[in-house]
Amino acid sequence: MDYNEVKVNLRKYAFPLSTENALNQIQTIINGETSRKQHLNEDLAMDLISEFIFCETNEEGKSTKPMSRIRHLELLVMICDYFNKTKIKQDNDNCCGDTSLNAIFMTLFPQFGAPPQRTNMLVSLVSLAISTYSNLILQSAGVQMQQLGCSSKYSSQLADGLVKKFFTFINAKITSLHLLPQNAPLFTANLMTSLSELYFNTKTIDTNMNFKEPPRIVLETVVRWINSDPCLCFTAHYTDLQRALPSGAIPMVATLPFLGLFRWCFFAPLCVKNSIDLELYSELHCALIESVMQGWKVYSEQNPRVSRPYTLNVHSVVPQPLKDLIEDAIKSNDSNSSNSVEIVIERLAQSIHAAIISDTIFGNKQDLVNQLEILPEHDILKTLINRIQV
Repeated sequence: MDYNEVKVNLRKYAFPLSTENALNQIQTIINGETSRKQHLNEDLAMDLISEFIFCETNEEGKSTKPMSRIRHLELLVMICDYFNKTKIKQDNDNCCGDTSLNAIFMTLFPQFGAPPQRTNMLVSLVSLAISTYSNLILQSAGVQMQQLGCSSKYSSQLADGLVKKFFTFINAKITSLHLLPQNAPLFTANLMTSLSELYFNTKTIDTNMNFKEPPRIVLETVVRWINSDPCLCFTAHYTDLQRALPSGAIPMVATLPFLGLFRWCFFAPLCVKNSIDLELYSELHCALIESVMQGWKVYSEQNPRVSRPYTLNVHSVVPQPLKDLIEDAIKSNDSNSSNSVEIVIERLAQSIHAAIISDTIFGNKQDLVNQLEILPEHDILKTLINRIQV
């Protein structure tokens, strides 16, 4: 069946049958043999997705009006059902999912070339997948996030969209959120990494030049996830992404959530006023220390051939904005600010010490010492510097 014949045949049917048939046709195209016509097949798949799946163009290739909310919901349910029923390989795990389904997901939701409304559809689909335990969709999303980078625009928009359209409308105690690390560990770990970049980051300062703080529901959820499994934060590092990708794809280097989440804990005493939230940041810090100290130890003992990951980087563990906040707090001569600075210094020292003990800190020792010597004098820092210089 040639390029135009496929389209003509699909146009004989109305929604939802046209969409269902298009999904099956796209699966056939993506999983077909590699040939000289591969580029044409990819173009056909993208055209089918645009016209018959997301209804973004008509048969003339012109843009169409946005679909109704009811149609939007019907399509989400259909895609969920398709992934749940289409288990192409029977040996998929709960981390990487199914290689063929991952390829289909990447084609449906590419990094480039799709209209902006596709991002909204992706956020809605992942939200529905979390709520309905559609783990294959979450596994595919986790693979895509890691392959494109957890700090990429794609992953950041997905994480931010989930915060605005899902997390803020639910209760932190719902079962589907509790089970997410168990059902889709790679997605959960990569989502934490993307979330960590959204807050207490100079890239996301608000109009009043204040650092954005994560909503309490996000903070509570992240703490609960890490406490549930100290190894969770290392998932992206020890996952063999190669077997999750289409043939010929090169897996990208994993990024772990430690640096971003530790940054939350360092900034919080100087930026956060709510006592409940401050307690949660304290819990998060303890959970991260436990993960650095015990999580990697547990996994490395079971898998000695896996290379050691990095949880902290000496060049970014004490960012300039944090130094500026510490300096401003000291200049204020306020007792509360002084207490906050002491908490920050203690957390910095504890996190660096944990990374040193677990041998998961990246960078030169002298560079680390230089970073620490800029900070206000403190006994715990002197002890740490002496240990580093031994």
